[in-house]
Amino acid sequence: MRIGILTCGHVDPPLSDESGQYADMISANLAAVDNTFEFANFDATKGELPDLDSCHGFIITGSVMNAYDDDPWILALCDWIVSCEARHKPLVGICFGHQLIARALGGKVEKSSKGWGLGSYEVNITSQKKWMNLSVDSLRMLVSHQDQVVIVPSGMKVLATNDFCPNFMLAKDNHILTVQGHPEFSAEFTRLLIEKRRSLITENHYFDALEQINKPQDSSLVLHWISAFYFCNHRYLSQNELELTAK
Repeated sequence: MRIGILTCGHVDPPLSDESGQYADMISANLAAVDNTFEFANFDATKGELPDLDSCHGFIITGSVMNAYDDDPWILALCDWIVSCEARHKPLVGICFGHQLIARALGGKVEKSSKGWGLGSYEVNITSQKKWMNLSVDSLRMLVSHQDQVVIVPSGMKVLATNDFCPNFMLAKDNHILTVQGHPEFSAEFTRLLIEKRRSLITENHYFDALEQINKPQDSSLVLHWISAFYFCNHRYLSQNELELTAK
């Protein structure tokens, strides 16, 4: 299965020297779940937006940019998202991608008055989809964000929530999945992000964030959900193609 990764930001050295770019982390971790995935990379910041028929599904990465800004490439990507959704092409959004999909489909994103979500935190699962192939009540994910989805688009459903980030994981039917957390990050990469942003948070927040990343994370579970999400959609689309051919 071919998955198109739309890059929306770039990891600066020295963080990128060891971990690579967002697309590298996503492709490596999804390939570890299922080695039949193939990946194609598109730099959305340079206006590289793939043809919707070029891949079986797509994923929009994180970014240091704001999903509510009106840079030309951001607006172009919003239009692409609307077209992608209209075709019911399987689409996943991570962090910035989560926020931008919500914005493009009629929701609202803004800088949270609660400040930085940094390190990791636990969220409650409030709704179960068929591709969530292990039922759990809660999960813990690595996070790095200060913007949040504050209004959920019509037709999207909240799958995971907590008091700090009420709209943590969203889905539309079974063809869109978005998550505020970073299943592709490692604890070490997140630690480097915490160090980089130490001056932006309080000392208590800094030490708490370091403590939180040492707890067991559920990144692998979410990666398995993403994999199952794509294959669930692939089987559905393939079946539809067969039915149309038979008519």
